[in-house]
Amino acid sequence: MKLYQATTLGMLGLCVWGLTSFWGPRKEVVPADAPVLPALYATPVEWVETHVLQRGETLDRVLSRADIIGSDLLALLLALREHKSPRTLQAGSEITVRRWVADSTARAVDLRLNADSTVRLERRSDGWTSRVVVTPTVVDTVYVSGEIGEHRTLYEALVYDETLSLPPRERVQLVAELAEVYAYRLDFTRDIQPGDRFRLFYEREARPDGTARRRRILLAELVNAGRVYPAVHFAADGETGGYYDLEGKSLRTMFRRYPVDYVRVTSAFSWRRYHPVLGQYRAHLGTDFGAPTGTPVKATADGTVAFAGRNGGYGNLIELRHSNGYTTRYAHLSRFASGIRPGVKVEQGQVIGYVGATGLATGPHLHYELRKNGQPLDARRVGLPTAPPIPAEKMDEFRRMLEERITLLDRAVPAGPALAANSPSPSPAADGEVDG
Repeated sequence: MKLYQATTLGMLGLCVWGLTSFWGPRKEVVPADAPVLPALYATPVEWVETHVLQRGETLDRVLSRADIIGSDLLALLLALREHKSPRTLQAGSEITVRRWVADSTARAVDLRLNADSTVRLERRSDGWTSRVVVTPTVVDTVYVSGEIGEHRTLYEALVYDETLSLPPRERVQLVAELAEVYAYRLDFTRDIQPGDRFRLFYEREARPDGTARRRRILLAELVNAGRVYPAVHFAADGETGGYYDLEGKSLRTMFRRYPVDYVRVTSAFSWRRYHPVLGQYRAHLGTDFGAPTGTPVKATADGTVAFAGRNGGYGNLIELRHSNGYTTRYAHLSRFASGIRPGVKVEQGQVIGYVGATGLATGPHLHYELRKNGQPLDARRVGLPTAPPIPAEKMDEFRRMLEERITLLDRAVPAGPALAANSPSPSPAADGEVDG
């Protein structure tokens, strides 16, 4: 009887304790004190190898090196031809092979066509299939600001700035685009000096690897010798748009300052200059721009081709005829752009030829001349007529957009770049869509 009573009381006690533990207050487990499972290693199901197409090498040779041979190789090349001919691949193309770890069988091959698209070839039970994979992008906004240091150029201030978390190539492209914005107002090879400051923000389509597909500077401010030069992007025509100052006046003049993208001036306009080939002093009625052979040369204004051919010491020469009695010459070209011949109309910024060293030239460069009614002008110093301002009916829209963008720029970080998402919340106009 006593054993029965003890057993009954014990069971009753356990029940009470269990109910109390279940319904009673629970002790909170601190995450730091929680039990942690040991790391588990998961064996990968595939391994990846990347091959680079060498100069003079064919794709089938690369794939054979990757043990894709015979009928398997033929089926893969046939699937690839739906999107790309193997014969048109350039040296440096990347071929990535993905294999199953279990038996080393190739399950997929990625052929990168460019930064934005890749042909994905996958093995199926009935052979190989192919499709084009487009690199995804996200639209973000980047702020950049800085100051020109002693013995430095704007190029060096941007490209060699270690605080910039941008790929080096994008920094170089940004310099070129900034020079393009101010091409009609400032000579970046001569006007920029220590102490000058700049700040801007631009919109870009960024890829996963940090590079950008497209960029557009929305607002920039350059302080040169104490004078402020603002540049605001606005699509007054509802299409491509252009850059204006704060009053809506266009930064663009009738002529671009440079016929080539941001390069060094090797010889300036002069009425008396020592000629390095002829060994005598004579007038140099143009500006020489040093650039590698093949660098694109652009028309500095809308016009018509008056001459395109060989002309003595000029070598391969293009002469354009513009309105109001202006003409421009582009000399020492290695070749002309397709379709450039007398009588053809060209637009400002259109590629008309490529830098070379034909004629009397000691090395590759572009000799550029600007004339009015036959009289030579110093293209880097002469004042030129400006493009039309923003139409009166668009000014209210421009002012609203301008106020929003200036507010956004003033709230940006003081130096270096920062994505808009990591900075104080921008205004609704930050995406730049207000101007089309």
